[in-house]
Amino acid sequence: MHRTDWTGVLIVDPDPRERDRLAREVEACGWWAVAAPDAAAAVEVCAERRLELGAAVVDLQLPGLQGSHVLAELGRLAPGLARFAMAAGLPPYTVAAFRRLSDTPLLSKPVRGAELVAAVREAAAGRPLAAH
Repeated sequence: MHRTDWTGVLIVDPDPRERDRLAREVEACGWWAVAAPDAAAAVEVCAERRLELGAAVVDLQLPGLQGSHVLAELGRLAPGLARFAMAAGLPPYTVAAFRRLSDTPLLSKPVRGAELVAAVREAAAGRPLAAH
C-alpha cells in the first residue's frame, strides 16, 4: 500500500527540457517535483528524500544504467514508493516484454503532469492503472 499524504514526485529523464516540462506540469497540479538527470542523481535524491517522495517516474532509456535497474534500486531504497517507467519510441515487442517481466506501469512519452498525477493517485488507491 502506498502513502496518500505526500505530493512529491521524482522525475528521472536525461533530457533537461522534458524533465523541466514535466516538473512544471506536476507542480501546476499542486504537487512538488524534484528532477534527476541520471541514475546516480536519482538514487542520491531518493536516499536523501525518500520520506518526502511518494512517486518516481523513470525514463527506461537512460544512458549507462538502464531505467529498469534504476526503478529496482529506487524500490529497494524506498519500498513504498510508487514507481512508473516512461519511454518513447520503443518497439511493440520491447513494450510487451517489459510488461510481461515487470508490474511497473509504463507510460508513453511525452507524459503529461496531470496524467502522471492521476496514475499516482490510482496506484495509491490500489486500483489497477488504465492503459497509458
